[in-house]
Amino acid sequence: MSPQKWDENHPARILLCKEIKEGRIPMDSSEMGPAEVYYKYHDTVEFQVEGMEYNSTFTSRLRRLREQIKRGQGKAEKGTKTKKKKKEISLTWNENHPARILLYKEIAEGRIPLNEQEMGPAEVWCTYHNTLEFQMDGMEFNGNFATRLSSLRAIVKRDQGRAASDRKALEKAMKNHPVPELNHRGEPQWNGSLAQALLQQDMVEGKHETIRPSELWETRPEYKEAFSRKNDFRWKIRQEIRTKKYLYTLEYRAEEKLRKNLKKEGIVLPDQDEAVGGIIMDLEMER
Repeated sequence: MSPQKWDENHPARILLCKEIKEGRIPMDSSEMGPAEVYYKYHDTVEFQVEGMEYNSTFTSRLRRLREQIKRGQGKAEKGTKTKKKKKEISLTWNENHPARILLYKEIAEGRIPLNEQEMGPAEVWCTYHNTLEFQMDGMEFNGNFATRLSSLRAIVKRDQGRAASDRKALEKAMKNHPVPELNHRGEPQWNGSLAQALLQQDMVEGKHETIRPSELWETRPEYKEAFSRKNDFRWKIRQEIRTKKYLYTLEYRAEEKLRKNLKKEGIVLPDQDEAVGGIIMDLEMER
């Protein structure tokens, strides 16, 4: 079976034309070469047609397509009056940029290797370019993206080195200054204790909502050992509740910051869980 003729009806040609016109494939080959274009689209249905291999023929076809589209755009611009458009301001690339947050997390958690040889900029871009964070204005595959990715890798590597150093220092300090078994009131330490772990488990199961604190205190000998008075145990339950609400608050505020940044680009996330909002309100009331 002979390969399909490379004309305006060829599926891969239609796809490439569309991608070039809509800017997903840059007009300038220096920004995205033939190899990167092929790597990005080789898994598409259109590229499964016989004759769609990466070779000099593909390179020539892509170059001619770019030239044809560029000429067509030039003629269109001459035939219409151009209107001045306000220059879009790209979101600053800092620790609050959604794409930077995503990339940092992926590198730190090992999904993007620290070694560029294991996963280059083009492969990283192809893996994440469809994510919501990469739809921000200014997120394009070019030299700027490669530089930012390289810098992020260096930052994560540096941070991991610091974390390891800090961990060793902490272990040494804890060894030299162990936590006393009793607090300043002569009572067993609460943080990290078995009683705390058991209470957290009971709260996950909702026991603190179905019975009174004094009754819950009676259910485990560990509670009685940790607290001779039931009233002290009741305050520990409230403390654990406040801690849980505080952690929800941090998560809520982080998501709000992300929403704010995305909103600048016209991207709106679905409404947050009302339960989170309820937790925030409860926390504010307690304050």
